[in-house]
Amino acid sequence: MRRTRLLRRSPIRKSRAKARKKGVQKKREAVKVFADGREVCQDTVAGKREYENRTTQMLERQGFRCCLCGEFVWPAEVTFEHEDGRGMGGARRDDRISLPDGTWINGAAHRHCNNEKGSRRIAYNFRFQPAAVSDSKGAY
Repeated sequence: MRRTRLLRRSPIRKSRAKARKKGVQKKREAVKVFADGREVCQDTVAGKREYENRTTQMLERQGFRCCLCGEFVWPAEVTFEHEDGRGMGGARRDDRISLPDGTWINGAAHRHCNNEKGSRRIAYNFRFQPAAVSDSKGAY
């Protein structure tokens, strides 16, 4: 029995061959900053870690309260709640947690509250800025 050798009909492109040999992958940043100031956490390990860190920061600044219902939120059940949902310009997502002037945007919410809200625009129930400390006597 005679063995026949299989021949490749089309040659391997050089660019593909080099990528296979060297294992070259384009490294992406964790957060992409757009010209209009928006920040979007990328779909990489570093980007997902940054997204979780921002969610935790929002939860701590809100005193572990849901921005939609005002109830206590355990860190295990918290989600990143975008002020502008997908139906309200969410294709232009913004993952910032505060604006340059210090105004809070977005919030941390229960998973079930965030799912119930969907893409509707609802005013945050537990939205407040920390009050300045008063210097008057007796006021704490």
